[in-house]
Amino acid sequence: MTPNQILSRFANLRLLTKMLVINLIVILPLLIASLFAYSSYSASIKKSVGKYQGDVVRELTTNLDTYMNELNLLTMMPYQSPEIMRFLAASRSEGAPLTLEENTTIGSFVNHVLVNGRVNVTSLYLYGTKGSSYVLLPESIATTSRKLEKEPWFERISASSNNLNYLGPHEVNSSNGVKSRVMTVTRKIKSIQTGKQVGYFVIDVPVSAIENRSNHLATSNFGNIAIVDDEGRLVYKDSSLDVTDTLIRNYQGTGSLVVHSKGKEELLTYNTSSLTGWTTIGIVPMSLLLQDTANVRNNIIFIGIGCLFLAVLISIWLSLLITRPISQLGNLMRRVENGDLAVAVPVRNKDEVGQLSHTFNVMVSRLSDLGYKLYETEIREKNSQLAALQNQINPHFLYNTLGSISMYAEIQGNREVVEMTNNLSHLLRYSINSDQSEVPLQQELGHVEGYMAIQLIRFENKLHYEIEIDQWLLSSHVIRLSLQPIVENCIIHGFGRARGRGRIRIIGTKEGNSMLIAIEDNGKGMNAAELQTLRNRLQYASLPEGAAGGHGIVNVHRRIVLRYGSAFGLFITSEPMQGTKVIIKFPYTDSGKISSEEDN
Repeated sequence: MTPNQILSRFANLRLLTKMLVINLIVILPLLIASLFAYSSYSASIKKSVGKYQGDVVRELTTNLDTYMNELNLLTMMPYQSPEIMRFLAASRSEGAPLTLEENTTIGSFVNHVLVNGRVNVTSLYLYGTKGSSYVLLPESIATTSRKLEKEPWFERISASSNNLNYLGPHEVNSSNGVKSRVMTVTRKIKSIQTGKQVGYFVIDVPVSAIENRSNHLATSNFGNIAIVDDEGRLVYKDSSLDVTDTLIRNYQGTGSLVVHSKGKEELLTYNTSSLTGWTTIGIVPMSLLLQDTANVRNNIIFIGIGCLFLAVLISIWLSLLITRPISQLGNLMRRVENGDLAVAVPVRNKDEVGQLSHTFNVMVSRLSDLGYKLYETEIREKNSQLAALQNQINPHFLYNTLGSISMYAEIQGNREVVEMTNNLSHLLRYSINSDQSEVPLQQELGHVEGYMAIQLIRFENKLHYEIEIDQWLLSSHVIRLSLQPIVENCIIHGFGRARGRGRIRIIGTKEGNSMLIAIEDNGKGMNAAELQTLRNRLQYASLPEGAAGGHGIVNVHRRIVLRYGSAFGLFITSEPMQGTKVIIKFPYTDSGKISSEEDN
């Protein structure tokens, strides 16, 4: 359905229905605004919580980096002991015991490591690339019989290009079979003089150190925490975190996004440490985030439904209050339409409807008076028609008199008088007797030619006229007596008492569905002020009181406009001493049928 059809159907609705529809349309923006406010509030909550969650994750990452940096400083301690560097660089056969001096040096170094840092070291390893080794495990005495290649972390750190490596949680066994979950930090030790690798220094710390920090931040803020290393292995995960490990293993860098896990939406925030390469991930359920927004949404819905119901009731009441007097007025109008003039509308208010009711009462009263006046007018019109029939003898008497003059002039041999008398007789018959308001153009031109024949005799052939109209335009209809007044105006105002030879041209053309008849002369013309005055008279189809001239032109223009519409009529151009041109615009007719521009 097109917009025009929708507007047309709306225009045909009852006024009560229109008012209800308009009120509902007014309420619609309020509903849209409420939905927009709810959406904006939800988005703001998501953004705020996402930022807060990001701060939590970054704080945990910074805390872990601080702890790991302390471990990093501990792994640098072999460079501070030349004896340890010599121990790692020395060649030693498998299982060879330490000397007393080496045992004292390494024991002192290990004690220094254990008491120097602010970390709880579970176990440590010193391995030389040429067979030297010293291993201190939990609840075990130190041993030198373990091989570097048999350690579970050896293959991974030996293949790494980094000097420092962090290994995620794994288990270590003491000599008495006690298992401990630890996290490992390894450093490749290189000779200060040659830069070649001489061994490894490895420290194990309890996983509880990381878990305590993660649990502290996770419990002090909403959401759950998980940590994965640079290869996607799980380092830590809250026990209450109900997501798959696959979901949290593929993020690097810093960011936040909404993920779907087990049919639930959750906000996931992640941050990767530049020190360890580990990624800290915080996850909070969207249902927890939108808990407050759901309350806001429900309140908006309940309040909106209540306001809508109240607005509909008020709209119906107001609409009935406004339309009931109009409906009553419409019913009384239908009674008046059926001829009942003994009606009156009670006027209770002074608004537009009250004013309309008052006007209706006045109109009905005047219609009642006009009914009697119309009856009297019809009687008088009948009497006037009878009088007109009685006066028909007067034109016949005039025609007979002109015929007698023509006959006597013919006897005297005065052809000019005969011709003028005959043409005058035709002009009178055309002007008085015809009851047709429209005639073919050919018939109107015949009337003009009769008039010009008299004027040529009057002006002693100092006047010349031309008619240039196609034959197929002659059958088109024009208003009777529309051309002759224009031609007469050319002679009276265009030539007057001027000397010389006057010329009048009548040209007919077709333009679209219109026919243009141009009547132009070579008379004295008009200046700009005179031309504008005449155009104003045509525009308002009236003459100022006491105005001289122009009655014929205004009369012709008014009859054409009343008959065919404002698109038709007279259009005038003129210049001083250059003549005047009057264009008469008629609708072109074919086979006697009027075709105005309004039909197109």
